[in-house]
Amino acid sequence: MSEKEQIHGITQGEIVPLSEVKDPIFSEEMMGKGAAMRPNLGEIYAPFDGVIVSVFPTKHAITLKSDQGCEVLIHVGIDTVNLNGELLEPLVSENDRVKTGDLIMRFDLVKIKERGYDPIIPLVILNTPDYKIIEVNELEQGDRETLLLDIEKGEIPMEKKEMNSKEYALEHDIIRALGGKDNITSLGHCATRLRINLKDEAAADEEKLEKIPGVLGIVKSMGGLQIVIGNTVNQIYDNIQKLYNIESSTEKMKEKGSVPNRILNVLSDILSPAVPLIMASGFISAILVIMTRLGMDQESSTYVILNSAANVVFYFLPLMLAYTASKRFKCNTIYALFLGGLFLHPNILGFAQKGGTVDLFYLPVTAVDYSSSLLPIILSVWVLSYVEKLADKYVPDAAKYVFKPFAIVVVMLPIALCITGPAGFLLGEGIGSILTLIYSHASWLAILLVASFAPLLVMTGMHIALTPIIILTNFENLGYDNMLLIAFIGMNFSQFAVALAVMFKTKKRNLKQLAASCAITAFLSGITEPTLYGISVKLKKPFYATFIGCIANGIFCAIANVKIFSFAPPSFFTLPIFMNPDGSNTNFILALCTIGITIVVTFVATWILGFDDSIFETES
Repeated sequence: MSEKEQIHGITQGEIVPLSEVKDPIFSEEMMGKGAAMRPNLGEIYAPFDGVIVSVFPTKHAITLKSDQGCEVLIHVGIDTVNLNGELLEPLVSENDRVKTGDLIMRFDLVKIKERGYDPIIPLVILNTPDYKIIEVNELEQGDRETLLLDIEKGEIPMEKKEMNSKEYALEHDIIRALGGKDNITSLGHCATRLRINLKDEAAADEEKLEKIPGVLGIVKSMGGLQIVIGNTVNQIYDNIQKLYNIESSTEKMKEKGSVPNRILNVLSDILSPAVPLIMASGFISAILVIMTRLGMDQESSTYVILNSAANVVFYFLPLMLAYTASKRFKCNTIYALFLGGLFLHPNILGFAQKGGTVDLFYLPVTAVDYSSSLLPIILSVWVLSYVEKLADKYVPDAAKYVFKPFAIVVVMLPIALCITGPAGFLLGEGIGSILTLIYSHASWLAILLVASFAPLLVMTGMHIALTPIIILTNFENLGYDNMLLIAFIGMNFSQFAVALAVMFKTKKRNLKQLAASCAITAFLSGITEPTLYGISVKLKKPFYATFIGCIANGIFCAIANVKIFSFAPPSFFTLPIFMNPDGSNTNFILALCTIGITIVVTFVATWILGFDDSIFETES
């Protein structure tokens, strides 16, 4: 039985089709069907009787749900998200009841135009697949009394549904299987995975997720869900954000998982965005080692500039982490950058070089060199997030513009320099001391254990959080790493060997093609998830061969004490990371030996153990 509904005008102005909106998200109906209005009045009205679902934090958009179930998005202007709420005044809040024609938002139409933004207002039916549009009002002008759309509830034809979403089928399928946009409290990604926290984990259909074409696997780790995509994860993440604009909600995330898991999850969220740049710096350092061996003068301007580029990310790491931490803790980025700049100010760093007693209004200040540090800025921004909320609560509105920043600086200055900064530094030093102690007394055992269990670290996602912490600590204290990245020699090249063996042994054409692609990816870039989830785990026995290859790598590296001198994942293109800056070739030769051993042992183990590839008879 069909159910008709009416959507009324949302402002006063010209009625136009979505195709006239200069944004493909709307004009190509990626989010759904609807209509748009060119306003001549800075007011927005409710298009029907219903409830406010959400008001975007940037105030540029509101979603509503009618009493009959129609969900719509009202988006004020194009690219107005960049206004960060300025010139926009929502008059409703989440869960408010509204009637047709109620005033729900005001905006400064004149100033929005003056700043170069197109003020056109699209109205999109978000649950388009549940509705078909019977009639779009063809009047040139309309207002809140005008009937904008006449719609009918009922499944639209399948071919139209496919036209509406086929380009983004993977993205839509993932969100639906997760229980919808409203079930997601945070969305991020690393090199190969979407990293998600959910309000209600029971609402997500994990079996359905794993069957979606393009999803290699799912992992529950650190209180969240990780969806393994592969090399295209950046594009998938960007598409999801364009289509659904998912905002993080840290309050809801706090309740998830045990304390250690929550800490690792927070550290991973903060550190992961910086890892690609840290790896790029590692590549530059590795290239410099080669260039100096080929005769480049270390006093030349070219060397000095490249060496500066390689070191800048480490020196200014507190500034970069101030930015990512502010996003994770939902506080003002400018205040967080102030703290990062404070830690790196030449005068503050100068105290550490001079030594002696330092105080701030008789409060003792520990003289510390904060360059390249991780934990001091993270702890400080975490405290800042609470201080900012208190300032918002207690500083009067009339004085907030001037006195809120002043209050935050006055409170955070002693906290950062006297408490969180020194505490974070000492905690980092403690971690470094523990690692140094392990290396001094049982390095061979630690290397063997980490290398042997590398597949489990990757499968559980623990490597995402542990890698930046351990590697940066090792490079800062030792100048190299001989534990975690060394373990990934075995992980990365064993997956290359697995894919290679499967490619040669299988008779299934689709599996042969998949294995060839995975082998190239693992060998050249060190990205192993496509092989791990697409082949090793599915075929089971190659996964056992992976452990055998990783154990062989661990034994050799433990005996030979192989080191990595730059932060980058082991692969063919990153072989220079094994070159010792002192000019010795021994470590590089040993690294080539363990790579060869890993490949041969894993290949032979995969071939001997065999595999049942019948699953690929019906899968492409």
